Amino acid sequence: MFSSKLGIIFSVSLYILLFYSIFDIYYTSPLTHGLSYDRPSVPGLVNNVVFIVADGLRYDKLFTEKMEHTPTLRSIVMDRGSWGFSHTRVPTESRPGHVALFAGFYEDVASVTKGWQANAVEFDSVFNRSNQVFAWGGPDVVPMFQPPDRVGDARVRIESYPHSMLDFTAENITQVDDWVVDRFSEFMTAESDLLLKTDSSGSAADGFRRGNLVFLHLSAADQMGHTQKPGSEEYTRMIQNIDANIARVLKLFEGNKQLAQETAFIFTADHGMTEWGSHGAGSLHETVTPLIVWGKHIPTPSSVADLSRASGADGLLPFNYGLKHYNVRQADLCPLIAALLGTPIPANSVGELPLDLLDVDSSLKVALIRENAQHILKQLHIKYEEQKACHYRVFFREFSKLTQNQITAMLATATSQTRNQDYSAAIETYRSIIRLSLEGLNYYHKYDRFFMGFCIVASYAVWSLMLYADMVSRHGARPSQQNGLTKSTWTSSPSTLLVFLALCFTGVLIIRSVYHRSLLRTFYQLLPLILSTILLTNSRFRLVLSRSSGHFFSAESTNEKRTGPRLGMLLLLLTVLMEFALWGFIRRPLLSFGALLLGAWPYIDVSFIVLSNRQTLQRLWLAACLVLAVFPTLPVVGSFSSPTLVLISSVCVSAASYVFLQKRCESKPPHFWSTEPHFILVVGALVSGVLVFLVRCLVALSAPIPLLIHVISWILLVASPAVAMVSADLTVSRKLVSLTLAFFIPFNLMNVFYEGAFFFVLTTVAFMWSWFESGLEFHEFFGLRLASDASALPPVTGEHTCIDRANLRQPFFYVFLVIYSFFGTGNIASINTFDPVSVYCFMTVLNPAAMGTLLIFKMVCPIMVIGTVYALIGRVRESLRAGLSTPRRDTHHTETTILMIIANFLAVHFFAMLRDEGSWLDIGESISHYVIAMSIGLASVLLSLFGRRMLTPPTPTEPRLLTPKLK
Repeated sequence: MFSSKLGIIFSVSLYILLFYSIFDIYYTSPLTHGLSYDRPSVPGLVNNVVFIVADGLRYDKLFTEKMEHTPTLRSIVMDRGSWGFSHTRVPTESRPGHVALFAGFYEDVASVTKGWQANAVEFDSVFNRSNQVFAWGGPDVVPMFQPPDRVGDARVRIESYPHSMLDFTAENITQVDDWVVDRFSEFMTAESDLLLKTDSSGSAADGFRRGNLVFLHLSAADQMGHTQKPGSEEYTRMIQNIDANIARVLKLFEGNKQLAQETAFIFTADHGMTEWGSHGAGSLHETVTPLIVWGKHIPTPSSVADLSRASGADGLLPFNYGLKHYNVRQADLCPLIAALLGTPIPANSVGELPLDLLDVDSSLKVALIRENAQHILKQLHIKYEEQKACHYRVFFREFSKLTQNQITAMLATATSQTRNQDYSAAIETYRSIIRLSLEGLNYYHKYDRFFMGFCIVASYAVWSLMLYADMVSRHGARPSQQNGLTKSTWTSSPSTLLVFLALCFTGVLIIRSVYHRSLLRTFYQLLPLILSTILLTNSRFRLVLSRSSGHFFSAESTNEKRTGPRLGMLLLLLTVLMEFALWGFIRRPLLSFGALLLGAWPYIDVSFIVLSNRQTLQRLWLAACLVLAVFPTLPVVGSFSSPTLVLISSVCVSAASYVFLQKRCESKPPHFWSTEPHFILVVGALVSGVLVFLVRCLVALSAPIPLLIHVISWILLVASPAVAMVSADLTVSRKLVSLTLAFFIPFNLMNVFYEGAFFFVLTTVAFMWSWFESGLEFHEFFGLRLASDASALPPVTGEHTCIDRANLRQPFFYVFLVIYSFFGTGNIASINTFDPVSVYCFMTVLNPAAMGTLLIFKMVCPIMVIGTVYALIGRVRESLRAGLSTPRRDTHHTETTILMIIANFLAVHFFAMLRDEGSWLDIGESISHYVIAMSIGLASVLLSLFGRRMLTPPTPTEPRLLTPKLK
C-alpha cells in the first residue's frame, strides 16, 4: 500500500484523520455558550474583595501545629475569620487552578492542545463581572485574565512584574512577592479612593457589573518549591515572608476604617506541591490547598465541642486549633466572590456556593443558592437542546436522573419550602438540583462518545485487514505481476467505488444539514463503511480474505523449519512481547519481562544469531538484555536526582566510544584530541556531564549560573547533530557512534539521575541487534563503508516470495525498543511534572514553552538512535538481497506493513484507554500513549527516509570480506 503515491497519501491521511479524531471525540470543550445574564436578586454584601493567591503553597507547611512562622495569619485564624481547605482538581497547574478560582469551572480539557502562558481567558470570569479590577502578579498568570471586551477600560488595571524575575536560581526568590505588595502599597497610598467607588446598581448594558476585585498573585512559593523543595529552610523563610506581606496589606486597610468595613479577604493557593518540588498530579499535597477568609459577612472562629472527633477527621491534619474548619471545592470560591460583590455568576461556572462561609440570615442564603441553581440549570438546558437537535428524536435519551419534568417539580418544591420559611429544606433541594445538573452536563457532553469510539475502532480493524491483504497479495504474486498489483489495488471496480463514495459524500451533507452535525463527526461514522467498500471491491483483497493464510506462512525455507520453531509459534511469542510492551506503558516493570524475553530470543530462534561464535554471543546478548531489564524497576526519574551519577554515565559513554572507535580504526589510532568529527563528539559527551555536575553544584550553593555555561550548552545542543553529519565517507562504526553521541549530548545535558546509564545500555543492545541481524562477522559489519550505492555487493540468486523470520522479528523488536526508549526511565510519560532543574544548563528563567520543547527533544533522542539503527538494518538487508529476483523494496514494504498493523493493534488498545479527566499527567499520558502507538507506523516510513539520507546503502571496505548470509 506504500508502493504507490496514492497509497502513501491515503495512509498518511488516514493516520492524521484517526489521530485528530481523539480531539473531536474526547477532548472537546465542555463550555456552554449562549447564556444570558439576569440582574442578581441579592445586593452585594461587600464593596471590595481582596483575593490573595500564594501560588503552589503547601497547606501543611502553612497550617503547622502552632503556626509559629505566620503570626499574622495565625491571629486571623484564631480571632477574625474562618479557615479550612480548598480541594482542587487535577491537573494541579497554575492555569487550571486560577481558572477554577475566577471562572468557576475546572480546566477546559480542550486546552490540552493549546498553550496557556500568554493566552487571555476565552470565557467569562469574575474579572469581567466586577465593576473595577486591580491585579498585580506574575507575567505567566495575571495577563491571561484580561477581559477581551474590556481592553482599554480604565476600570481594569492589570500589571505584572518583569519576566526576568522568574529566575529559579535568583538569590532572592521572594522578591516577586515583595514587588506585588509594593505595587499594591503604592496604589493604596495614591488611589485608595477608587476602592470606595462602586456601581451599586449595575446596569444591563454593563453586564450588571458591581463591586471591586483586587487580585494579588504571590508566586514565590511555587518558585521556591521547585528549586529548594517544600521541606527546606528556604521554603520556611519564604512562608514567613508571605505572612509579613499579608501584614503589610492589612495595615493599608486599617488606616481607612470605611474601606476596611466594606472589604472581604480570601487567601488560598492555586495548587500544592510534592516533596520533590513538582505538581500536576493528584496527590493530597498537590490537590489540597490552604483557605483563610475574613472580613465583612465572613463567620468568625467557631469552637469545636468534640476536639477528638474533629481533629484529623478529614485525614489532612492531626490538629484543628480547637476551631471549626471548612472544606470547599476550588471552583466554589468563584460563586462566593460573585455573592460577596453581588454580580452575576460567570457564565460557565459549575461551582456550588459555600453558604457556610457567609454570615448572613437564612432567607438570604436561600436567595443566593437559588440563583446558583438557576444558573447551572441554564447551562443544562442549553446542552439538552443541543444534543436533542443533533439526534433522531426516537433514539434520543434524556438524562434520567433529572428530566425536564423532574426539574419543574423540584423547583416547585423548593419554592414551596421557601414560602413556608423551611429554609434549611429549601437549601438542600437547591443543592440537589445543582448536583444533579452537574451530572447531567457531563452526561450530555459525553452523549455519543461510545458510538463514535466504536466507529473509530471499526475503522482500525478494517484498515488492518486492508494492510494484511495488500501484503499477502504481494508476496503471493510473481515478480512480473507486482507492478500491476499496486495499480489494481486502487483501480478495482472504479465505477462502484466512485458511485459509493459519491453517495457517502451526499449522505454526509444531508445528515450535517438536517441534524446540525459536525462534518468530521459525520465522516467518522461513515469511515468504516468507506474502508469496507474499498476492501471488498478489490478482487485481490477478496481472494486473500477468502482463503486461509496458512500457505503464506508455510512457505518458509526448509532450512528454517529444521533450525527452529515455525513462524506461527514465533508470531505468538512476538505477540507476547508486544503485550509486555503495551502494558509496560502503564506498569513499567512489565517492560523488564519483555527485556528478558528479548534476551532469551537467540535460544528460541536460532536464526537470530548465525555467526561462528554463536554461544558466546548468545551469552553477551542475554547479559546486555538483563542489564536493560533493570531500569524499569528503578524509581521514576524526577523523584530523585544524582549529578554524580550523570557525570559517571558521561565518562562511561565517552570512554566506551573512544575505545570502540580506536578498535575499529583502520589506520594508526588518532590522538584523543583529534579534530575528526567523531572524536570531537566523544569530548562533547564528556563535557556535557561536567556541565550538568557544575550546574547542580551551583544550584546547591544558591549561586548564580554563569552565562558561559548556558552558551556552551546551547552550542552543544545545536552543533552536535551538525558535527555528526560532517564526514561524507565513514564506516558503519564511526557513523553509528557519531550519530549516537550527537543525540546523547543534548540528552545528557537534561539528565538528572540514571538516564545516561540507560541510554548507554539501550544503545549497546541496539548495536548488537543491528550486528546480529546483518549475519556478518564483527569486523565485516562494522567495517562496512557508507557509499553512494550497493553496486559492489556480490549478487545472490534465488527466489524469495515469503515472509521469513527476519521479516517478522525486526519490526517487533523495533517497536519494543522504541517503547522501551520512551518508558525505560519513566521520565517521559508526561512533561507536566518535570523538575525545572533538568533544563538549568539552558535556562533558569521560567519559560514553559521553551522548557517543554527541550524536554520533548530529550524524549526524542533515544528513539532517534533506535530509528537510525533500524534504518541501518533495513539498508544492509536490502543490499544483501540485491541479487534476488524479488525487488528489494518489497522487503521494506513487508516490514513497514507489519509495523503499521502493530501500530494499529496498539492504537486500538490505547484509544480505549484515553482519558479526559484527571491530572495533566493522566490525560497527557493517555494521549501520549495513543500518539506513540500511532506514530510507530508513520514514523517507520519517516525514519526510513531519514536513514536513507544518513545511512546510504553500505558496501564492504574490502569486497572479499562480505559474504552475504541470507536467513
